[in-house]
Amino acid sequence: MAEHSETIEVPSAPSEAHAKGEFLTPDVSMILLTWVTFFSLLAILYRFAWKPILAGLEEREERIRLAVEDAQKAKEELAKINATRQQILSEADEKAREIVAQSRKAAMEASQIIEQKTKDDLQILLENAQFEIKAAQEKAEALLREESARIAVALAGKIIQENLDTSKNRQFVDRLIKEI
Repeated sequence: MAEHSETIEVPSAPSEAHAKGEFLTPDVSMILLTWVTFFSLLAILYRFAWKPILAGLEEREERIRLAVEDAQKAKEELAKINATRQQILSEADEKAREIVAQSRKAAMEASQIIEQKTKDDLQILLENAQFEIKAAQEKAEALLREESARIAVALAGKIIQENLDTSKNRQFVDRLIKEI
């Protein structure tokens, strides 16, 4: 019986299997089990992990998109606010210039009015003074005529007392009274 018995050699160490090349020869059952395991794991991951991961990523993407849109809107609003602020500042500056110009114009007009009023007041004072001087002059002339007439009458009275009969003297006195 020993003649027909074949001896099966079992490799005692991996180095012997590697040396014989059995390590590189694929085992079909092992390949099938690997593929089944891979696709099973892939299906489990797809069902329980991939969908929640994708949902989380989509949610995060949506939040980021909304945040970017909000930031863009805020940037646009800030630009509008800055433009409005600049416009308001320009309008305020223009208003201030107008107010200053109006104030200067009003001051010039007030100055001219005051100057004209002063001239008018001086003219009135001058006319009043001239009127008073004229009145005083007329009064003085009237007093002077009155005094002259009194003196003339007194002189005439003296002349008449002495030369009452001469008509020539009388004419002379009358002429003197008229001249005064």
